[in-house]
Amino acid sequence: MVRLRIASCVLSYVRHFADMNATLTIRLDTRHRKALRARAAAAGKTESEVVRDLIEGQMQRKGTVGERAGRHFGRLDFAPAAGDGDPWRAHLRRMNARP
Repeated sequence: MVRLRIASCVLSYVRHFADMNATLTIRLDTRHRKALRARAAAAGKTESEVVRDLIEGQMQRKGTVGERAGRHFGRLDFAPAAGDGDPWRAHLRRMNARP
């Protein structure tokens, strides 16, 4: 019975990883690595499984990154104020994403 369970687990493992034929190496800073480890532990998955899930989720999304991020861009129009010397307002004008 134990041999049957082990064989079943091995076959499942082989089927799952049979189509994975490439390795990708990435470098993470300590903060991101700790976050990845914590997320994997919380989900009961390996770090690789979490990364594959994240990549798959991004690949499923429609549109380009610019199209998806477009809703976050905007324009702030300020009515000219007399004697406006507010540095924050000037900063927002300089950083405006749209003309």
